[in-house]
Amino acid sequence: MKILYNQLKQLVPGLTVTAREVGEVFTMTGLMLDGLEEVSYQGKKDWLLSLEVRQNRPDCLSVWGLARDLAAYYGLSAQWPVGEKLNPVGQPFDIKISSDKVKRVKAVQLAALRQAASPAWLTEWLAFYGLNSVNLSVDLSNYVMLLTGYASHLIDSDKVNGRLEWRLNQDKIAVATLDGTAVALTGGELVIADQNKIVALAGIVGCRGAEINQSSTNVIVEMALYDRGIIRENARRLGIVTEAGQRLSHDLAPNGLDDAFAYLIALLMEHGGGTVISPVFDYGEAVVKPAVIDFDPALVSRFAGIAVAPERSREILENLRCHISEAGNDWQVTAPADRLDLRYAEDLVEEVVRFVGYDKIPIDEVPALAVVKKITPVLYDLKDHLRDLSAARGFDEILSQPLVADSVNNETNYLNWQPVTTQNSVNEEFPDLRQSLVTGLLNQWQVFKKKNINFCQIFEIGKVFGRSGQNYQEHEAWGLLRAAEQLSVNDFKREIEYDLRSLGLTELRWRPAEHAPLLANSQATFELTLNGQPAGLVYKLKPLAAEEVVCGEVNLDAAVAALERDHHNPAVEVLGKLVALDANVETDNPRELEKVLERVRAAVPVDNFWSVAVVDEFALAKGRRYTVRVIYRDLSDQEAKESHTRLFKK
Repeated sequence: MKILYNQLKQLVPGLTVTAREVGEVFTMTGLMLDGLEEVSYQGKKDWLLSLEVRQNRPDCLSVWGLARDLAAYYGLSAQWPVGEKLNPVGQPFDIKISSDKVKRVKAVQLAALRQAASPAWLTEWLAFYGLNSVNLSVDLSNYVMLLTGYASHLIDSDKVNGRLEWRLNQDKIAVATLDGTAVALTGGELVIADQNKIVALAGIVGCRGAEINQSSTNVIVEMALYDRGIIRENARRLGIVTEAGQRLSHDLAPNGLDDAFAYLIALLMEHGGGTVISPVFDYGEAVVKPAVIDFDPALVSRFAGIAVAPERSREILENLRCHISEAGNDWQVTAPADRLDLRYAEDLVEEVVRFVGYDKIPIDEVPALAVVKKITPVLYDLKDHLRDLSAARGFDEILSQPLVADSVNNETNYLNWQPVTTQNSVNEEFPDLRQSLVTGLLNQWQVFKKKNINFCQIFEIGKVFGRSGQNYQEHEAWGLLRAAEQLSVNDFKREIEYDLRSLGLTELRWRPAEHAPLLANSQATFELTLNGQPAGLVYKLKPLAAEEVVCGEVNLDAAVAALERDHHNPAVEVLGKLVALDANVETDNPRELEKVLERVRAAVPVDNFWSVAVVDEFALAKGRRYTVRVIYRDLSDQEAKESHTRLFKK
């Protein structure tokens, strides 16, 4: 974007710095100066600044936007002329908007417009932007576009047949643009058309069918905003680059169009002597609700790494026309309606920092950023840790498909749920979602056997699925399989228990399973409980081959719940007193023992509970005797004994 230094001084009264200093300010506030040329304008020495404008600042693709930014930096006021409001006159003309890609349109008809030669100041000014003079009306349209950032299009109304319509082109057709270039349309382009022809490629360039020439006296003036995506798509596909397309391919503020349109009409009537003969056609939302941003002024210093006083942040934001209301230590900042790039607290930080000066940020210091809250679910960390532990034990990870045959689910399921059958399965032989990871592990083991690999250690982490009535359920699981000539299911249990305890799970027990999968040896099937709740299964398969096979599966969602519920954390510094007391429980039913442990957890207040665990067991003539150890916290010896007696009294 280019701008004349003396025009900046006209728009920002009180500006006293040199052109080079202005260029340096623009650079340090994020609009890089890539050219400063001494020029002559209207017989006087001037300087032409060329600036690189960032993608998120379409408001600065205009002289007004740059002047407003510079005024905010120096705390000055910016001034520019505004056209008068047009009063409805005459009959409305026929316009139709047939595409939701059109966001805003303003249009009016002018009559008796004189197409004289453009004044020297205008042709000379446009030349700085590489634009040749066409005629008075077109030159004024281009002038307002560069001045305000809002592109317009002038149409000779005497060449329009019937209604003007904004629509998507449906035909394969060739059109000629204003410079005579033939463009082949293939369909889907946003166009402005009458009943017979296309008069413009909307938002990009006009066409020859209704162009303004020296004899045009009756003119339709339109200014519009579009969905930026379709302007970019059409311009790229058609290979057309224009000043209008570059601006309309960004999100321009709808409210700014009103001032730009009024100013253009005022200039056309002032220099061309035209008369308004229709009401103003106004389509679309005129004002976008400005963003209201919760903002902590301390964020500026935190991100920049330099001390920026809240008073300085307030001064900068108010110079940028933000409204600030305080709520305790935080602010509520209402952004200007024409700054669509200001949506988040980080955007406000950027505004303050760039005005304070990027050159003020030290290059050899790391900003003192606050430690952000960890939002990664515990489950993700737990899965990563189990992968590491499994690999360290020599297990190989596999990935299997979640769709299985229904007979496989019947053989491996051990939970009280029904299978989930998919509709329109990609393979009719595998219609159900797996109810156990063991299905995939067994399939992989069979692949190993075909390759004469007798020893196998594999694992998988993934989801299993089921249905209880009309309720669909799923959870993450960790499945393991080991195949060898001789295996001990107890050794397999100990390895799984060791890994789970390394995660911080302390109240972990095994008990004979009441329900075993059809493939399992019911005499070598054990259920895992965490804090007394079922959480998995380990079992040896019925003899299938020369090798023995043991499988295990742990419900990881249940493990996460146990971690969150378990009060004991070995990494916590113990500040109070701990009292450990034992009690004997005799039973021939392991589930009765689990009920005792659950009763202890429920009965002891959270603030006084540390842990409960079975520390010993002894076989009796009938049943077994278990030693249960309860550790109380922040209780005296007497208080702990009284609580313990109440819990275990006969």
